[in-house]
Amino acid sequence: MKNIIILGGVSALSTGILIGLQSLLSGRAGNLVGPINTAFWTNFLGGCLAGLLMLGISTWRGFNSVQIMQPAFWMVLTAGALGILIVMGVSFSISKAGVTAGLAAVIWGQMAFGLLADTLGWGGMDPIPLDARRAAGLAIMAISLFFLLPRK
Repeated sequence: MKNIIILGGVSALSTGILIGLQSLLSGRAGNLVGPINTAFWTNFLGGCLAGLLMLGISTWRGFNSVQIMQPAFWMVLTAGALGILIVMGVSFSISKAGVTAGLAAVIWGQMAFGLLADTLGWGGMDPIPLDARRAAGLAIMAISLFFLLPRK
């Protein structure tokens, strides 16, 4: 059991590093072509790459390996549409607030939404009650965000 938790933690850390790299690249591209073009091109080119990978996987392992069930289709479509707005927002915020403050704000927003989702049981698991410890953790992160914002 501990190995799976460690694996999950390492995976989350690695994903966080990749999100930081993607945010840096999106912010730089946003300075060059604007956040809207950056969002559209990032998602379009990422979708093309995903399509090629799906084609390769379905050729190698069969079409059943890349099928999607009807209820999940709408969730994935909505998540993809939100991805456009996410890249646009990250591109804009990183180019205005800097990489550290921009990422900290994005992470704080994720944590605030996650706390709400856990409290209300939206993640498909039993609700996790909101207590003073969890609220304090989110407040401490907000204070940290305040200190990370540039003072220009």
